[in-house]
Amino acid sequence: MKHLLKFIKPFYKEIILLMILYAASTLCALFMPYVMSNIVEFGIKLNDLNYILKEGAIMIALAFAALTCALITNRVSSNFSSKIAVNMRKVVFNKVNTLTFEQFSEIGTGSLITRTTDDIGWMEETISQIPYVMITCPIMFVGGIALSFKGDWVLPLILLGVSVVVLVITTLITSSLEKHWQRGDEYTDVQNRMIRERLSGVRVVRAFDKDAYEHKRTAKATSEMCNSFVKANTISGLVSPIASLFLNIATVVVIYVGAIRVQSSATLKAGDILATIQYIALIANAVLVLSWTISFIPHVKVSMRRISAILNIDNQEEGASDGEVLDGNITFDDVSFAYPNAVGNTLSGISMDIKNGEIIGIIGGTGSGKSTIVKLLLDFYSTTDGKRLLGGKNYAELNAATVRDNISVALQKSMIFEGTVADNVRMGDKSATDEQVLEALKIAQMEDFVNSHNERLDYKLTQSGSNISGGQKQRINIARAIIKPASVYIFDDSFSALDYLTEANLRKELNRYLKDKTQIIITQRSATAMRCDKVYVLDSGKVVGTGTHKELLVTCPTYKEIYDSQMGGGNNE
Repeated sequence: MKHLLKFIKPFYKEIILLMILYAASTLCALFMPYVMSNIVEFGIKLNDLNYILKEGAIMIALAFAALTCALITNRVSSNFSSKIAVNMRKVVFNKVNTLTFEQFSEIGTGSLITRTTDDIGWMEETISQIPYVMITCPIMFVGGIALSFKGDWVLPLILLGVSVVVLVITTLITSSLEKHWQRGDEYTDVQNRMIRERLSGVRVVRAFDKDAYEHKRTAKATSEMCNSFVKANTISGLVSPIASLFLNIATVVVIYVGAIRVQSSATLKAGDILATIQYIALIANAVLVLSWTISFIPHVKVSMRRISAILNIDNQEEGASDGEVLDGNITFDDVSFAYPNAVGNTLSGISMDIKNGEIIGIIGGTGSGKSTIVKLLLDFYSTTDGKRLLGGKNYAELNAATVRDNISVALQKSMIFEGTVADNVRMGDKSATDEQVLEALKIAQMEDFVNSHNERLDYKLTQSGSNISGGQKQRINIARAIIKPASVYIFDDSFSALDYLTEANLRKELNRYLKDKTQIIITQRSATAMRCDKVYVLDSGKVVGTGTHKELLVTCPTYKEIYDSQMGGGNNE
């Protein structure tokens, strides 16, 4: 709740305005039955047309005032609640960006999607209703009961008793709702995760004919989610008909008792009965809103708890870089690593000794642990066992931002953002000049592409780079990496979409430009690895071979198998 109050606090002026408008609108609605009662008693009964017109004008004025207040409150309420939701999403997004990979993985992308859309959506709707529930319902309920006592004390007591019964029943009905909403939201998270897995792995699923298995998994999650939401909505759906039933019965009883008391009481008049029936409608509306609010609270509590769970995470990420410049010496000493909640280790006993200025190749098949090593190099995760050193310093002693300041990486997935070519390259170094950008693109073999367009560096790239080829995406990705000043440059399978000639030219320029800098090239291609100073061969998360290309052909069966399958064997050069 403290988080919700923090988001609401900046909009206290709007909330106060809403409360005043809701109070004015409600008071107008409360006085209309009173005026109508006077019209019946002193106008219609006495055939006083002037009195009827005067009181009728007052009723029209009250109705117009209530309508004006309602229109303004709708606009203000929608405006400030949507702004709070926007701010909430910004805060959650910024918080997520400060999480370590372990913390991020524990929540999961699927769950984060649900929390920033559905859960915050529920909070937005709740916030818009808070002023109405806080002001309108109490005024309408208490005012309606109080004004009803003006005519007769028995009739409002009947309604008061029924209202208490309705609220008690509503509370009992909705007591089990929270667990159903919680379970439903959890399985919504599961569904989001499965959909993401299906989209990213659709080729693998089809290649191994796992459609039936995936359908079964999805069907189970959908069934659990559906059952939870159906139960929750069915239970909460009982509130309105039950409340309406009791209130309608109360209305009939009030009319019946009122008719008897009109005949037996000299003080109770027909106008009072008419006004009381109108007050019953207002009180019933207040009770229905309160009942709906009570049934709404469990889902809101679940949503707020899920949002607060993100905001309450302790930041383990270090702050800004201390600006320390490290050399390119890297040591992995018997490093093992397991992802959170994984059954076993992804990496086991990895030892590497990389000297400053070396060109290192890391080769292995899919799932061998290559990209995991990149994540450990960038300090996205802490190791399970073993020790990592960068520039002779233990990672445990280094600020995470400092580590990433000294390492530049061209990621396996070439991320292209909507904007110009220069904008995409300058993500590596915001202060880079046009000349530096052009040089980086020239090294990345993109000079011809740039020169072929009149806009040159200002050529517009679409979202995800849909207007350029896969190889061009990779080369912009490489240009972005090398324009950043660093001691270590990592190329995570960044040459896979390039033909061999383009790769050879690019590698030649890279070696010239990054002379005396450490290069780590992650690859599945032996043709890429064979030109490195030293190659580490990975298989099932372990180093199964270390040495030069020629040495590995003799000493490492795994490497020779990769080489023979790609190059046809026979040529060891």
